[in-house]
Amino acid sequence: MIFSIEFTNKAIERDLKYLAHEHSFYMEPEVKGIWAPWAPRHDFELNLNTIALGVIDKRIVNVSGFCGLNKSMKSDCEVPAYRKGILKVENEDLDFGSAFGIPDVYNHGEFDKYVNLETGWVCIGYPDKPGTAVEFISNCVAVINENNNLVALWLKPEELPEL
Repeated sequence: MIFSIEFTNKAIERDLKYLAHEHSFYMEPEVKGIWAPWAPRHDFELNLNTIALGVIDKRIVNVSGFCGLNKSMKSDCEVPAYRKGILKVENEDLDFGSAFGIPDVYNHGEFDKYVNLETGWVCIGYPDKPGTAVEFISNCVAVINENNNLVALWLKPEELPEL
């Protein structure tokens, strides 16, 4: 999976929430579809574990999905320095209406999760791997390595559950 970043000094403005009763992330306002005004519209989705990244015109525009958090994930990891911009997926072979898994290029398994209760950031992936960081949606930061692979997704919802 090949990603690219375009720095624009602007990120998509949306509210990221963590729904404790569902153990999931959710964004408001929802991205509405043309064919049904109440339905989310995505060209396709990318899955990072059980987190779905909605893609429209190659741009990542939505983050949602199950992400159970617990005490064993507590960490003091820090979100890296980032700039605002656009996060794109560059693969040409991704079919409209489908979902595709984002591979873990280091361990070929599921990405680990870390929670910093002091700062409110959740990291899915590798918090210490080097790369370029972009805030592509308010409080959503992606880290892309030198091979253009996603190595970490940082999420800061309005509120975290008590762990």
